Amino acid sequence: MIASIWLPILAGALVLMALLMAGTAAGGYLLWRRVRRKWRMVRNHGVIVGATALWEATSSGRFRPPTAASADEVGRWSPRQVRRAMWRAVDQAEGAVRTATGVGAPTASLPLLCQRLRHAATAVDQVLQVEPSGVVPREVASQAFEVMRAASDVQRAAVASASDANATLVRDLSRDADQEIQCLDAGLASARVAMPPRNHG
Repeated sequence: MIASIWLPILAGALVLMALLMAGTAAGGYLLWRRVRRKWRMVRNHGVIVGATALWEATSSGRFRPPTAASADEVGRWSPRQVRRAMWRAVDQAEGAVRTATGVGAPTASLPLLCQRLRHAATAVDQVLQVEPSGVVPREVASQAFEVMRAASDVQRAAVASASDANATLVRDLSRDADQEIQCLDAGLASARVAMPPRNHG
C-alpha cells in the first residue's frame, strides 16, 4: 500500500528533475549560441579587422615605423630602400584612413592629406628612379624622410579616430556578455535549488 503511494510521487519527481535539467541545458545552449554570434559579429567588424592589421603592421619588426630612422640614416639607404619605405608608409597611412572612413569615424582633412602625401611621394620617387649614382642625395633623403614622417602622423591620427569610434561597440559587447553570463549563472543556480536532493540510501 505504502509502495503504491510513493511510486507515483517518485516518478513525478524524476520527471520534474529531468525536465529541469533539459530546460537548463537547452537554455544554456541557446545563450551560448547568442553570445557566440555577437562575438563573431564584433570580431569580424571592419574596425577591429582594420585596427588589428594596422597594429600588426606597425608593431612588427618587418615594418619599422618611418620615424625610427633619422634623415641621416635614410640618406645612407639605397634609392630602392628609400622608395620602398616611403611607399609603404604612404600605403599604410591611406589604409588607416580608409578604415576610419569605412567605420564612420571622423577623418576631417585626412583624406586630402593622403592625396597630398601620394603627390609628394610621387615627386620624390621620380627623382630616386633617375638617380645615376645609386646614392640618395641629402636633400632628396630629407624630403623622403619628411614624407614618411607625415604619413606616420596621418596613420596614427586615423587609427586613433577609428579606435574611438569602435570603443562604444566594444563596451556594449563586454556589458552584454557580462549580463548574459550572469543570467546563465542565476538560471543554473535556480535549477540546482529546485532539484530534489538525491537519495544515496
